[in-house]
Amino acid sequence: MEEGSAFVPWVGASLDDILCEQYERTVRSDNCVHFDGLVLQIPATRHRCHYVKVKVQVKRYANGAMALFHGPRGLAYFAPDGTPITEDLRQAA
Repeated sequence: MEEGSAFVPWVGASLDDILCEQYERTVRSDNCVHFDGLVLQIPATRHRCHYVKVKVQVKRYANGAMALFHGPRGLAYFAPDGTPITEDLRQAA
């Protein structure tokens, strides 16, 4: 037997992003994504004013929260009931 442990600390990406459900959806003409009976509105950003007909990725995390991504860019974050989580609330958490 040797001293020490065979276990090493995790140094990779966020485990929440790895252990989440991922789906692809197309944004509808009202700039919303329909997912699991919810309507998720994408707010306008300084990068784009709308994402109509764009394929986005919906991530549902273990706690039920959801996020919309276009490539690596996070577009919007939602509570499990579909209410938007604003930037100030994300920073406070």
